[in-house]
Amino acid sequence: MKMLSVIVLFFALMACESENAAPQEKTLVGKWEWVLSTGGIAGMTYKASENNRKQLLFTTAGDFEMFENGKSKIKTKYQIKDGKSITSTELVPMIYFLPDSTYWHQSYQLKGDSLFLFDEVYDGFGHTYVRTK
Repeated sequence: MKMLSVIVLFFALMACESENAAPQEKTLVGKWEWVLSTGGIAGMTYKASENNRKQLLFTTAGDFEMFENGKSKIKTKYQIKDGKSITSTELVPMIYFLPDSTYWHQSYQLKGDSLFLFDEVYDGFGHTYVRTK
């Protein structure tokens, strides 16, 4: 009877684990529209406007593209891994932009349809994006 209970518990836990798989809205994959950036040594805030728009595109193949006012500005590859942040003693989710990921990487958080990117430099900026369809 104990063995049967262990087997049932094992399958129940496996079912829960597969239900918790990251759905599309919990990943970076997709299009993101810039809302604002804050930070820097002077604590500046920059907001999106009709003449100042930025979009990010992350693909499942690891491609990244940034657009400014509808024009492609950056095209590169990216990787997601936990890494050391300047703001935390714990490892945090990081986006490493290739080929020189030691130079350009950002920590990030996803909350609902919002993406928060953080420059991993002192006096860096925090950037807020919203998912677009």
